[in-house]
Amino acid sequence: MPEYKIGKYSIDPVLFEKGFAKGCGPFHCETTCCSSGVFLDPTELDVILEHKEEVKAMMDETQTPDESLWFDNRRQDDIDFPSGYAVGTEVFNNKCVFLRKDGRCSVQLVSKEKYNDPWKIKPFYCVAFPICIENGVLTYDDYQDGATKCCSIVENNERPLTESCRDELKFILGEEQYQELLAMKTAYDSKK
Repeated sequence: MPEYKIGKYSIDPVLFEKGFAKGCGPFHCETTCCSSGVFLDPTELDVILEHKEEVKAMMDETQTPDESLWFDNRRQDDIDFPSGYAVGTEVFNNKCVFLRKDGRCSVQLVSKEKYNDPWKIKPFYCVAFPICIENGVLTYDDYQDGATKCCSIVENNERPLTESCRDELKFILGEEQYQELLAMKTAYDSKK
């Protein structure tokens, strides 16, 4: 099978082959992916802390406003993060410290209300999920596959991941490279 590549990323053909069952996908997010916290680049941690007062204002009683409890601060080497390593958010009340009881993210709410952009200060991999980058390969993150309908993929689907995760892929690749990905999908299908 030929290698598919766009910019600095190799492309996993799973993005062309699989998708979500009818009525499932990120647009029906169950927020279970947030139960164990998330990894982020240390620069993203700094951005969140720069907005800590706004983030605290978006929190509910199930969250902690004590920013010293927001991050685990343990470095984990990971070449797919700009700094070459990641840190994690803490789990508080059995969910990411930023996840409210209504299933909304306090960081995302600040982004949306202050910047009119729901992803402005939200960590990269939170925005990208269920798409991820593993060792330079753009692929599907199977972390919740089979555990939730919103993040479980199937072979027989109405729309492949290239379409059902359009917003996530455009966020990662940009519009021009996303269009290149769609052309790649068409070429892939013609060879089947």
